[in-house]
Amino acid sequence: MDQFYVPTEILLGRGALSSLGKTIARLGQRAMLVCGAGFARRSGLLDRALDHLRAADIRATVYDEVRGEANLSTVDAGIDIARREHVEVVIGLGGGSAIDTAKAIAGAAPLAGSIWEYHGGRAIESAGLPFVAVPTTAGTGAEVTKNAVLIDPRNKVKYSIRDDRWFARAALLDPETTLSLSPEVTAGTGSDALVQAIESYTSIAANAVTDALAYRAIELVGANLARAYGRPDDLDAREAMMAGSLMAGMAMASARLGGVHGMAHPLGSHYDIPHGLVCGLLLPYTMAYNVDYATAKYARIGAALGVDTRSVDEAAAARAAVDAVRALLRKVDIPEHLSAYGISEDALEPIIEESLPSGSLQHNPRPLAAEDVRSILETAL
Repeated sequence: MDQFYVPTEILLGRGALSSLGKTIARLGQRAMLVCGAGFARRSGLLDRALDHLRAADIRATVYDEVRGEANLSTVDAGIDIARREHVEVVIGLGGGSAIDTAKAIAGAAPLAGSIWEYHGGRAIESAGLPFVAVPTTAGTGAEVTKNAVLIDPRNKVKYSIRDDRWFARAALLDPETTLSLSPEVTAGTGSDALVQAIESYTSIAANAVTDALAYRAIELVGANLARAYGRPDDLDAREAMMAGSLMAGMAMASARLGGVHGMAHPLGSHYDIPHGLVCGLLLPYTMAYNVDYATAKYARIGAALGVDTRSVDEAAAARAAVDAVRALLRKVDIPEHLSAYGISEDALEPIIEESLPSGSLQHNPRPLAAEDVRSILETAL
């Protein structure tokens, strides 16, 4: 029996940010706004968000300390502030790192234990504070997932804390907030959305509902990623990317992901590679390794990406899907080799070891043992 569960209220479209004040007012009067250390201010998005909160008589504490990947130290400091300020609702404004940081602060602030304990496996005892997500990238889907992906900076281990009570109460997706993104960030986050759509579509836990969402996400991202990269002010492309990212996030929340994410997390945390870039880099190699185990779905992925599948058999269409993905990622300048980040064959063993327990790896359509992960990574070098 399949299950699909996303309890988040979703507002998607131009001008959605203007609903922030009335959305928060339903949840509390003392808010904490979590964002990045620079982009939110430079882009003017932080000021716009604060204006909407003031108009609704919301008292807001700004926590703009998110730098790079979400990590436990940043979350821990944010929890202290949330408790001291008697925060009633938490807002995540930004990309996946800001949203996951806010999600973890909201989820853990009322709990007795420390965030370090919950990252280490302690069970979450009760509900957290209400949490609202305002993504400013089209990539992670974190606004509709129940997990926060966090790095332990002491040992550079990257794991998720997940709980059904950690879904956002509401997600406001305004494509106008993505217009300030650089082409590089557009490419990286958009590649992440493509990977999430493809991996949730081919996951062993996929079902009819997640397939519908993931397939449409592949179509939207496939048609609009290069367009948004080449024409940053193309609002139609930005809106389509945001919708595709959202649908991929909704799909993966129930279907889970695959081998790319299982390998990407340790690579990103050990070598400081942006998450979307390492995911995009690994995707064609992992698809090529999986192709005989998900042939029918890969053939349909090819069709979603514009491959003419009418005159070829299913196996050829599946291989053409791998080529189409590789070509799309080249268009947005995703690096093709891990050696570009100083990674050598001698460094693969700890990456393999940390990949194996990953729930994402375990949902890959082809079973992946240590020798399989090694084969993919060696090919990607």
